[in-house]
Amino acid sequence: MPLSALHSLAPLAADTAPQDDGGGRRWLLLILAAAVYGLGYAISIRIHPYKNCPRCNGSGRHRGALFSHAYRACDRCGGKGREYRAFAHRPYAQNEHKRRGRR
Repeated sequence: MPLSALHSLAPLAADTAPQDDGGGRRWLLLILAAAVYGLGYAISIRIHPYKNCPRCNGSGRHRGALFSHAYRACDRCGGKGREYRAFAHRPYAQNEHKRRGRR
């Protein structure tokens, strides 16, 4: 290989050196976005802790298969038609001391 060919390959070798493409900045943005999403979900759980029961679709009734006009209370939600969302168990536990005498 002539010497001039080796000189023409030298700039290509210099271009293949590792460069900082902002990978650290991307991870920081990803972690920040996850923290903002988690905070928003925590606030949402405090405001709206319940969701519709997936079995009875929020009606609280379990319909009979043979006699569809007959129904009973849903086994999953106990006939209430709602259940807690993920991570929302006992969301108002800190206020129980205020409701001791009330029912």
